[in-house]
Amino acid sequence: MNASTLQARVLVDELIRCGITDFVLCPGSRSAPLAFALAAAEKRGEIFLHVRLDERSAGYLALGLGKVSGVPAVVVTTSGTAAVNLHPAVVEADHSNIPMITLTADRPPVLRGVGANQTIAQADIFGTSVRLAVDMAVAVSGEQGIRYWRSTMSRVVAASTDAWHPGPVHVNMPFGDPLVPDVLDEDAPATALGGRTDGRADGRPWSADARFVAGLSTPLDDVIGVIMEDNQCPARGIIIVGDHADSEFMGLIDDLGDALGWPIIGEPSGNVSDCDTSLAHGALILADADFAAAHVPDVVITVGRVGLSRAVLRLVADSPLHIAVDPQAQWSDPTRSADIVIAGVPLPPENAVADPDWLDAWQRADVLTAAAVETALSAFGDQLTGMHVARITCSAVPSAGMLFLGASSQVRHVFNLASTFIGEAIVMGNRGTSGIDGTLSSAWGAATALQRDDAADDPTWAIALVGDQTFLYDSNALLVPAAETRPNLVIVVSDNDGGGIFSQLEQGEARFADSFDRIFAVPLGADVGAIAAALQVPTQVAHTAPELMAALDTAIAAGGVQVVVARTCSRVAEAEAWQAVREAVQAALGSA
Repeated sequence: MNASTLQARVLVDELIRCGITDFVLCPGSRSAPLAFALAAAEKRGEIFLHVRLDERSAGYLALGLGKVSGVPAVVVTTSGTAAVNLHPAVVEADHSNIPMITLTADRPPVLRGVGANQTIAQADIFGTSVRLAVDMAVAVSGEQGIRYWRSTMSRVVAASTDAWHPGPVHVNMPFGDPLVPDVLDEDAPATALGGRTDGRADGRPWSADARFVAGLSTPLDDVIGVIMEDNQCPARGIIIVGDHADSEFMGLIDDLGDALGWPIIGEPSGNVSDCDTSLAHGALILADADFAAAHVPDVVITVGRVGLSRAVLRLVADSPLHIAVDPQAQWSDPTRSADIVIAGVPLPPENAVADPDWLDAWQRADVLTAAAVETALSAFGDQLTGMHVARITCSAVPSAGMLFLGASSQVRHVFNLASTFIGEAIVMGNRGTSGIDGTLSSAWGAATALQRDDAADDPTWAIALVGDQTFLYDSNALLVPAAETRPNLVIVVSDNDGGGIFSQLEQGEARFADSFDRIFAVPLGADVGAIAAALQVPTQVAHTAPELMAALDTAIAAGGVQVVVARTCSRVAEAEAWQAVREAVQAALGSA
């Protein structure tokens, strides 16, 4: 058996032993040894193989799979710029602490730096964005080679799934010729040289990672006592929940809010909308300067990565006491105001002193804001704005399903106007770096991992809500071989022909109108529905609220991957609608 074939088979086998089930393959010549090994493993029923033409989409597909499963997916590319295209997904995985393994095929070192075709300096191409970078030696046959390959893969998986700091890992794989199996090796059984008999007995990993890491929550008054002489917990506080990956946090947050009588303001991917003291419109309420000034908390607890609302960040920055909860080594503190950082959500203090007027004031404001929002949006009748699309889409997500949110306007519309419409569904998004790239691929991967164990008669549904530019940026995610299973995923595209988010920011001010479309909104006039249909994805187009609701019902009933394009009003009209909502809220809170 030639060395490249042997190495590839051993590496794939060891990754499987370490618990890896998902491999994303981008076709290429230099990566052929790995491709053949993966094809054989798929035929044996040992892995799920996903084949993608676009390396950028492949990277984000692996990201979405790992985001849901907690197990790294492995993405395989050929050499050269193919490897470079993984970088955006690697950066997102780094900032979101999502396990992912990249295997980039390479030319042998003897061909580097001499102008050899499709050869670049790719050994450390991802820089500091990976937890571990390994530049493998060119394969040679023999027992020592097998030990090297297997122990390295065990270490790679351990680094990617580290309990405190999981994330992406890069393995650069220089393959020498020949790149295809020898004739006698084409039908070699798994027990041949380089197969399972050369690994540990009983299918065990070569080096099992048995390091034990545990984190214990501490009562809140004890946390305060670490930095203050008086550990008495203040009566007036707020809990702000951003993006996080710990499912146990939600119950602890709910308990803390109940015990203290503190309002909870949760970003969509914080998944705390069902907590008893959660506010539906916390960010909108804080955007009212007068209300915010009259309701300054004594302490703010932030959980995870907070950053969707400037008004919320101002509250955090101005709080007399800021407790940040984040177990990561690079903890989130964008306002640089944290007095103390802890790894777990604190337990309720033993002697909690609650101020019922505090929670009542916030909940009353929330009710008034909800009424103001309904009144302002109802003025549009059946006309669609991005805000209407967000509310209708969130209402359609099944209780046991998933909502994957694109960045920019969509996640903010849900945060401000639809957070309580989601119910018990899990909410996700690429919040590590908040980019629009790779969103469809990530949603596809997340839905696939979520639905893998579903019963055929009771499938879990996933809905992705994205803007038109986000869809166009990653439309290659829909280029999937016909033989592969599709998840149940409805992609809702809120289409206002351009970057609508900028209309709501400083760049959208009237004084910049003469250059706004040219350098910010960038309307393309693209027919999103036609593009989706050309990619052979069932597509519907809705122009009104009733049409959108009917289209969502039809798409969910149909199953598989569906696209629903919601054609909204102009960006100018939507900016005016958003302003009307804010003015209605301010008027309502003026009577609070």
